[in-house]
Amino acid sequence: MQNTLRILSYIAKAAGFIATLHAIPEVAPSTGVIIFFVASLLKDTVDRIGDFLDNGKPDWRS
Repeated sequence: MQNTLRILSYIAKAAGFIATLHAIPEVAPSTGVIIFFVASLLKDTVDRIGDFLDNGKPDWRS
């Protein structure tokens, strides 16, 4: 599950970065920033919730 989360986070962050560079004409750069932010926030939130449900303390994985 952890590897799946990392892969999905990487894909979302890459898509956000590409959109920020305005490489996709239909997507505004501000949308890319939002995508990148949401992907980062979601990954960190899921990691923290998983740590809490696993053993009740943060493991601070990278």
